[in-house]
Amino acid sequence: MKLKEIADKANVSISTVSRIINNQGNFSEETRRKVMELATEYLKPGISPSRFAGIAYSIAVFVPEANDFFDNDPASSADLNDLKEQFEAQGHQFHMTTHNAELSVSSSAYRLLGEKKIDAAVVFDPSIDDKLVDELVNRGIPYLVTNGRSYDRSQNFIDYDNRKGASDVIHYLHGLGHRKIGLIAGPSRHLVNENRLRGCRDAYRELGLEWDDSRVLTGAFDPGHGYQTVKGMVAEHPDITAIFAFNDMIAFGAMKGLSELKLKIPKDVSLVGFDDLKLSEFMMPPLTTVRRFRYDISQLIVKIITELITNKYISEVNISLKTELIERESCGKVK
Repeated sequence: MKLKEIADKANVSISTVSRIINNQGNFSEETRRKVMELATEYLKPGISPSRFAGIAYSIAVFVPEANDFFDNDPASSADLNDLKEQFEAQGHQFHMTTHNAELSVSSSAYRLLGEKKIDAAVVFDPSIDDKLVDELVNRGIPYLVTNGRSYDRSQNFIDYDNRKGASDVIHYLHGLGHRKIGLIAGPSRHLVNENRLRGCRDAYRELGLEWDDSRVLTGAFDPGHGYQTVKGMVAEHPDITAIFAFNDMIAFGAMKGLSELKLKIPKDVSLVGFDDLKLSEFMMPPLTTVRRFRYDISQLIVKIITELITNKYISEVNISLKTELIERESCGKVK
């Protein structure tokens, strides 16, 4: 039996059930007795109520409908797989479904929320002006946002500091003497892309560089985007000496495009990626990129989600995880 079912039978909220089982909060003796009797009745012999509370949650993970990352973005795919393993290792039920930014009433996400069978939610790779977080707040469902966060609104998030990671790239290239930098970005409406773009703007402002929108080209987080875009970028801006691809898959495609243009890395053009996929160090040349320690984040998300369910005194969760620039041979000083 799940906490939701105990809550329905006892006519109390899920958080009330969880806090009573964990001996937290102040409740009447009648409410406490009713909840504990229901919980104990459905526990196997030898399993304590507190242990039951730790394994009984039903977690929904919402991903974008345009989920090209399953096929073309192995970093995000690995994040989701590890998140699933971490939740299930703790005994939680893992439900993954797609949603769109407008959260239409016909969507699978809206139907899942309407069924009232989830204890908490993780919003993975949200879009700009995403309505899902508002809906979760209105329904009183604990949630966390990850793989892209909003700087323009209050929300619960655990995410890598994509903004700082991107800023570090621009500072690094600037230190090598690069002033004409091309940016091959990801999907324009995705917050993770917006965060990295903001980081680039931060660095340009701090370094006194002139921002040029024509040197920023958006598209999917896949090698095809990097391959096609780099050719047009070089043709339009032949003075470019460095390219920052917003993930490693884009960078891999850009490598092929530059090769076909007879441009050598880093002699003619320096190249930086983001994510530090395992393949990055085996490319020719090995790719300079930004490392995310992705396996640490899943454990943290599972821990904080359970805290948000059980602890009514948590007002908001804001956790940024560090990134690290990994220097390899795809970058050099401007000659």
